[in-house]
Amino acid sequence: MLDDLVGKYVMRRDASYPEDYRAASPLSRVVADAPPFFVIHGSNDTLIPVSEARAFVERLRAVSDNPVAYAELGGAQHAFDVFPSIRSAHVVRGVERFLDWTFTRAVARGAARLPV
Repeated sequence: MLDDLVGKYVMRRDASYPEDYRAASPLSRVVADAPPFFVIHGSNDTLIPVSEARAFVERLRAVSDNPVAYAELGGAQHAFDVFPSIRSAHVVRGVERFLDWTFTRAVARGAARLPV
């Protein structure tokens, strides 16, 4: 059913359009000058397999000049954070800490510019 939904509304699963799949993949955008990333993925995600998140993080870490953080949430599904929960509150705090650390690091390196 999920394949039908994705195929019908997101992208047709048709082997005659492999370039479309490659262009839509985040893996095609892995570059050395990518911004800092914090990838958060549920281990039970049935929409995007967790193996794809792991592969993306591994490839990005191999080439990126910036930090690449990864948190895999045991038992979490896709869009686990839609409804407030203890888990989503912890994720918000984790993202806040990552952003604060990333900004502080950039300021220390003279890379961040504050709006005037």
